[in-house]
Amino acid sequence: MTARERYQRQRIKHWDEVAILMDTWKGLGGYYHRRLTELYQFLIAPGQRVLEIGCGMGDLLAALKPARGVGIDFSGEMIRRARLRHPEFSFIQADAHDLDLDEQFDIVVLSDVLNDLWDVQAIFEKIGPLAGRHTKIIINSY
Repeated sequence: MTARERYQRQRIKHWDEVAILMDTWKGLGGYYHRRLTELYQFLIAPGQRVLEIGCGMGDLLAALKPARGVGIDFSGEMIRRARLRHPEFSFIQADAHDLDLDEQFDIVVLSDVLNDLWDVQAIFEKIGPLAGRHTKIIINSY
């Protein structure tokens, strides 16, 4: 097993555990996430094609009211919850390093995900084909 695979397994295990914890504990970063949602809603008009990498339970993606919303996360527990909470959007369980989509988006969101990535440059290279001439890539990191 490579170092990247070990790291990936550790991060998936962590985020699966966080998803389960969030079922019962509602105090996890409430103000922070509400404020991020406000900022993203200010920057992104409704009705666009939005890809969120590291979408968690899909709440930020849903709050953006996209015409087409796609969320990617490597945590199976997060994706399961996202699909239940927001069935109108597409959620894919995948590692962003292995991203293989055949469409372009108006907006690509990377919210609080950079610190979990093994190779940030590789992710930007994966995003390239998903971005058109006017695509906005919006990143935040705590």
